Amino acid sequence: MKKVIAEREVFKTSIFTIKEIDLKLKNGKKVTFSLVEKKDSSLIVPITEDGKLILIKEYFAAIDDCQLSLPKGRVDSGNPLEAANRELQEEIGYKSGELIRLGTLIVSPGNTRHKTHVYLARKLVKSKLPGDEDEEIELLKIPFDNFEKFIDKKQLTEARVIASLYLARRYMKSRRKVLK
Repeated sequence: MKKVIAEREVFKTSIFTIKEIDLKLKNGKKVTFSLVEKKDSSLIVPITEDGKLILIKEYFAAIDDCQLSLPKGRVDSGNPLEAANRELQEEIGYKSGELIRLGTLIVSPGNTRHKTHVYLARKLVKSKLPGDEDEEIELLKIPFDNFEKFIDKKQLTEARVIASLYLARRYMKSRRKVLK
């Protein structure tokens, strides 16, 4: 059985913390792992009543480029559902009358402690909250069934966004079968 012997903070910013974890493995060997720890996030797939997916275009400093993405943000209060509706209002100017939990994504479990809680947002109603973005976010509405074209054109490249779109499509297909 693996056992955590010690955990210490090495470096901290306002967004993430770097930690070292000392483990004793089943074979008795002691090892140290480095990891990044950050608050969980909520990511939302907003779809309008007429079947349009609302994407956002924003700048990401880590890749020094603009990307199409989905509304997402940090879970500050410990409640991913509240964070999801807050981010919708801040980033696209809508709140959701129906937030459906699609799952939780873990992008890099080998070296990151961070979960992304994924929601499908339906029954959208205009509602704007001030956001924390430094610049204006562009919105793009496309037919939901066309999202793969944007993956093919390399305009949607973030793994969490792509996975979330497929989770949403799987959910909606399963609901159509139930309704028929």
